[in-house]
Amino acid sequence: KEMLRKISRSVHNGFMNRSVGKMSTVLENTIRITFVDREGNRATVPARVGKTLLETAQLHKVDLEGPCGGGGGFTDVQRTAAWNETTYGEGPNCFICHVQIPSTFNHLLPRMTDHEIDGLKRSWEEEYSRTSRLACQITLEKKHEGLVVFVPDAPPVDMM
Repeated sequence: KEMLRKISRSVHNGFMNRSVGKMSTVLENTIRITFVDREGNRATVPARVGKTLLETAQLHKVDLEGPCGGGGGFTDVQRTAAWNETTYGEGPNCFICHVQIPSTFNHLLPRMTDHEIDGLKRSWEEEYSRTSRLACQITLEKKHEGLVVFVPDAPPVDMM
C-alpha cells in the first residue's frame, strides 16, 4: 500500500508540475486593441489572443458587421515559401467587415490574398484603400498589442 501511495504521489506531482508550468493566465493571453469609429470616438478594449478582430469587435459592441463570420469562401494558405494551397470554407465570403489599419502596423498583419483584395475593391469601391483589411481575416496574436483599427462607414445599403 505504501508503495502504491508513493507511485500515485509521484505521478500526481509530475503531472501537476508539467501542466501548471505550461498553463497561461487570461492576462497573458489578453492584449489591448483600439477601435476608432468614423466620428473619431475611440474604444480601447481587451482582446483575447486567438480571436479575430471581427469577433473582438462584436464582443465589445463595436459597430462592425460580418454576416459570414469569415468563413465560407476560399482562401490561399501559404504552407511553405514554395507551396501556396487554396482551401475552401475558411476564407471571406461577404467582404462586409471592412476595417482600415494604419500602414505602421503592416509588418504585423498576415499577407492579404488576391481573393481578399478583389472582394474588398469590388465591395467597397471608393472606400477601399491600401490600409483596407477584413476584420475576419486577422487572428490576434501577442504582437498585435496596441493595434489601432479604424471602422469606416457601414457598407452601402444595397449590399446588406
